[in-house]
Amino acid sequence: MFSPAARQTPRNKTGVTAITLIGMQRILLIGNDAGLEDVLNGGQFHVDYADSEAQAVNSVAFSEPDLILLDVVAVDGNLSSLCKRVRQFCAAPLVVCSTNGGERDVVRALEAGVDEYLVLPIRPVELSARLRALLRRAGDKRPSSSSDRRLIAGDIEIRLDEKTAFRRGVALALSPIEFKLLTILIRDAGRAVSHSKLMAQVWGPEYVDSRHYLRLYVRYLRSKLEDDPKNPELILNEWGVGYRFEPQLT
Repeated sequence: MFSPAARQTPRNKTGVTAITLIGMQRILLIGNDAGLEDVLNGGQFHVDYADSEAQAVNSVAFSEPDLILLDVVAVDGNLSSLCKRVRQFCAAPLVVCSTNGGERDVVRALEAGVDEYLVLPIRPVELSARLRALLRRAGDKRPSSSSDRRLIAGDIEIRLDEKTAFRRGVALALSPIEFKLLTILIRDAGRAVSHSKLMAQVWGPEYVDSRHYLRLYVRYLRSKLEDDPKNPELILNEWGVGYRFEPQLT
């Protein structure tokens, strides 16, 4: 599925390479297209790289990219499998770049869960513009915040740098795990977050089947957040899926 073109970039121990450009959105590039890499770096994005499905899933679970760009040779079952695995951990826009522009390929990719299909070659300025448009639309769906380091959803405020949380202006005494769990839920406020994504991002991919940890810490969070923990209004069960944070209007 991935392009065979080689890219000479040093890697870290996890197998995922990162180039950081301050103040820009994070994009995960899955594949080996050096031309796409040059465009992304020139557009001043923060870029992570993955050359395999395993690396891609690992990176998505831990880095929370704002957009995922897939460089594919063929639209096949592997693409559908990758999209499903990525969607377990991340709701970021999925964009395919391919030299195959046939109608059948485009339709199959969109049906697999891709948000945008771009045919290569594409002008760098157009690629950057399309990616920025997708990032803007995705950003409009997120909880309001006064800065990238503060999240606000209803009467809950999270200060990421300080690792503190407040409800109605009162500080909450949260453990590190409770804070991380609440942060993930609020980033996707109003939408169900799967058990698998919560487990992978809080405890690690090896714990995705240990849901008793998740149930326990959701109970802890409810006891500190909810007016009536036995009848929660903030952290709601989505049966068979996961949990949803529902902001309450102040």
